[in-house]
Amino acid sequence: MLKSIKYILASLMVTVFMVGCGGAKPQTKGEVAQVINPNAKTVYVSTKATYDGPIAQNIKNECKIDSQVMEWLQRYAAKNNINVIMNAKPKATDLVLKISITDAISQRMGPMGHNKYVIISGKLYKGKKLTSSFKAARRSGGGYFGGYRSSCSVLGSCAKTLGKDTAAWLANPSDNAMLGDVYLIK
Repeated sequence: MLKSIKYILASLMVTVFMVGCGGAKPQTKGEVAQVINPNAKTVYVSTKATYDGPIAQNIKNECKIDSQVMEWLQRYAAKNNINVIMNAKPKATDLVLKISITDAISQRMGPMGHNKYVIISGKLYKGKKLTSSFKAARRSGGGYFGGYRSSCSVLGSCAKTLGKDTAAWLANPSDNAMLGDVYLIK
């Protein structure tokens, strides 16, 4: 009996250390500086992606995937030598990326973890002219200790990976590109 209790406590401690108290969270707004590299491509974006599809209201109200996608995009784009400027007024010849969340599913699978995914679409404009576009999807079951993670945490992981996918696409944008878990894209 005592051995079983020790085993359970040890398992809980490992879970807490591996999972933490949240999911994929970029730094808060005040911590992410918009550093401009004069030799890099510059793209203007909004601070939040728009919701454009059948997304459950509880996802919109409780999770922040609309801002997480954009914040992770900015962070990963900087690593790809691309300036992503949020909420600034672009000039008529600047590149502007508009991202929409077109679908998001959040299902709990009981002790088996999660079934979550996020699908986005992006359109890159130079001035008012559409130059290229993409659709991207990412799915997550929550990982090894996914049963202990919150739904928003798992959706945040999807948002993080979508930000990384989008940043890689921005380095060499192609029209009608399909990124990530493409089997989810309809």
